Amino acid sequence: MKQKGVSPLDARAFSRARVFGSVDGNYGTGIMGLVEAGDRWQDNEEIADRYLKNMGAIYTKEHRGYYQPGIFEGALQQTDTVVHKRSSNVWGPLSLDHVYEFMGGISATIRQVTGNDPDAYFTDLHNRHNAMVQGAKEAIWTETRASVITPKYIKELQKGGAFAAEKFSGIFRNTYGWNVMKPAEIDTELWEGLHDVYIKDTQNLGMEKYFRAKNPFALQEMSAVMLETIRKGYWKPDQKTIKNLAKLHAGLVKDFKPGCSIFVCDHAKLRKMIDGLLPQEMSSAYIANINQVRIGSDNPKIKGLKLEKEIFQLEKAKQVVSQNISAIFTLLAIVAVFEAAVFIGVRRQQG
Repeated sequence: MKQKGVSPLDARAFSRARVFGSVDGNYGTGIMGLVEAGDRWQDNEEIADRYLKNMGAIYTKEHRGYYQPGIFEGALQQTDTVVHKRSSNVWGPLSLDHVYEFMGGISATIRQVTGNDPDAYFTDLHNRHNAMVQGAKEAIWTETRASVITPKYIKELQKGGAFAAEKFSGIFRNTYGWNVMKPAEIDTELWEGLHDVYIKDTQNLGMEKYFRAKNPFALQEMSAVMLETIRKGYWKPDQKTIKNLAKLHAGLVKDFKPGCSIFVCDHAKLRKMIDGLLPQEMSSAYIANINQVRIGSDNPKIKGLKLEKEIFQLEKAKQVVSQNISAIFTLLAIVAVFEAAVFIGVRRQQG
């Protein structure tokens, strides 16, 4: 703490702090949007820094929500284990994003601050007669095999609508999140299993047909997440797999227009990678469709016309507002004159 600028007296006092949380007035870690926008960060130090600043406030009798650099880092120095409570069987490490956000977030922060990757465990209490402790990797694989890649689970979700389809893309995002936060817990076999079941359709569940009918934007995002995982170097499939993923993604964008999540539209480096993997004819259509959503059109002339139209509409709106304000002031002046006349009349009567 002293190395971070904390006075010796304060360092001694703050060394007894054990409860840390969000800075007063804030909520949450603030890292999920950053993690998923992979072209906005280069290494885990940036993610850890945001976690520290958002979750490093101390809560003591004297200080509530007080943040100063060095205090949380000091408290984490001897940490070698992270434990997460689990008291329900309706969610797991891959089906709930807040698990990778908090458990993964503090794990990545400890690794950055101390240089050591802490062990991670779930205390599974959803069956009070059979409480157990699971390592994070075991919990991830248990959920994967029990539901995520199991035909029975997938078929039940397929009975739902667009929201049910979105559950699948959430699982892909969370798997990527874990890969960023705690790379050692996500095996190559997990990504290959997801690819086999959802992209190659090795279980003959009609996955692409299902997504195209119920929610093509979910499959857009799933393919984009897999491509970003590849771009970041967490998964290294063969070149044929990578190109087929890019073609699937670009085809969905062409047929249904972009859904424009962070992964699909708001990720310049990933778009550039996908574009480079496509044949020329697919590349042109892909870029045109993305640009049409992001900037209105890929045609500079049309963009110019659109801008002129927007400026005209803005000027017209200003004119209307100006006229209305003038009318309001005129009305207020009339009311003021009327009130003054009434007041003078009343005074005369009283006199």
